Amino acid sequence: MALSAPGTPPVSHQTGVGNVVTSGMVEGQVRGLQERSEQHGESESESIWSFRLERYDQEGNRVMLVPVEMRGRSIEGSINDGDWIRARGSLRSGTLRLSELQNLSTGAIVRAKGIPKAVLIVGIVLFVAVVAWIVFIAVLAIIQSPAGVVLPPSVR
Repeated sequence: MALSAPGTPPVSHQTGVGNVVTSGMVEGQVRGLQERSEQHGESESESIWSFRLERYDQEGNRVMLVPVEMRGRSIEGSINDGDWIRARGSLRSGTLRLSELQNLSTGAIVRAKGIPKAVLIVGIVLFVAVVAWIVFIAVLAIIQSPAGVVLPPSVR
């Protein structure tokens, strides 16, 4: 990839102004990066990166400005003000929400990490098993009581 002047996209990624957003994909320069953490409960926190994605034409006029946000338990990788990125996400309330982006300046992939799927699946399976066990015990108590009335152990 050929080098380009600071503030311009890498040469291999320069496209016409009309092609700034194609098929849900957006490219631009990171501006106003803010990193923060929000606490949820006593032990759980969420990393949040907010920034603007900007693009300028050859005369220096801004032709694109997109507010962007990445959220996750942690974020792997890094971006800095001035980096060129490529991303795809969903637009919510005027903000592009990302879970992954490609830093075109460094070649790195940046990912917002959530709860690992295996942990989530195990948690759901355990929850369903506990609920099934409670239902089983309740049904067993109803079946064993006279006339379907559940009696306290001292009355039986």
